[in-house]
Amino acid sequence: MEELAPGIFAETDFVGVNVGAISTSKGIIAIDVPSFPRDARSWALTLHRTNHYAVSTIILTDFHGDRTLNTRWLNAAILTHQLTSERLVSYDKRFPGSLLESLSQRHPNRGRELSNSPVERPTMSFDGELTLYKGGRQLELTAVPGPTPSNIWIHIPEANILFVGDTLMVNTHPLLTEGNSGQWLASLDMLEAMAPKLMAIVPGRGPICDGSAIEPIREYLLKMRHVIQQHIDQNKPQEETAVYIPEFLSAFPTNDLPLDWLKRQIKSTLDHVYLELKLGDANLQPIS
Repeated sequence: MEELAPGIFAETDFVGVNVGAISTSKGIIAIDVPSFPRDARSWALTLHRTNHYAVSTIILTDFHGDRTLNTRWLNAAILTHQLTSERLVSYDKRFPGSLLESLSQRHPNRGRELSNSPVERPTMSFDGELTLYKGGRQLELTAVPGPTPSNIWIHIPEANILFVGDTLMVNTHPLLTEGNSGQWLASLDMLEAMAPKLMAIVPGRGPICDGSAIEPIREYLLKMRHVIQQHIDQNKPQEETAVYIPEFLSAFPTNDLPLDWLKRQIKSTLDHVYLELKLGDANLQPIS
């Protein structure tokens, strides 16, 4: 765990997603939760040693299962984007088996830890912007759609530290199956404008970074949009987008992910961008 500023922490060594914590005089605010139960329990113990107050609030930066599955181990109120709240409320008491299967396929050596656990419902949700005041801290939360429509950023003004979730991934393939590549690119432009004033950016996956980490993701998304637009202009069918998998697979390290799983995810991303461009961006909601 790295202390980025007094009482502001980030942990980037767990399998899956990065997590963070802000210590306050009224308890700890946790940002996201580790993807696997053993890591979530370890994180809960680490936070307990950091502050004699309990975790009071969990902020989830999107609705993906590798962030939402283990909130019960922190036993705190949950704050999310409205769409994350709707997703969690839609589950029938327990997380769907498909979510657990996907996570197990991604990390097969950890799959035995997973169980069909009860869903923890959010306490509060928002859309747009929200300022949270807690125990002497101020956090500015902003809805910034991109990799999913449920992504949020958490800015701590006193330290100029920004947690951006999966808007930014370092040395990791950007997978897109529920978001919009155009909105993602717009969010990267927003981040680039903010970056010179920030002391640190905490990405959703990979090491702590600065604005220099933006360009590889942007280049990847722009290239994919260009390749797929040419594919569409040549009247080629969606099924043939698989020919581009090797080109995009080589763009980032595989990070010990199963190769077959990663290829399927890249194909899903290619198909998602194909449909996005085929349908056009006319119905995109602008980022305010």
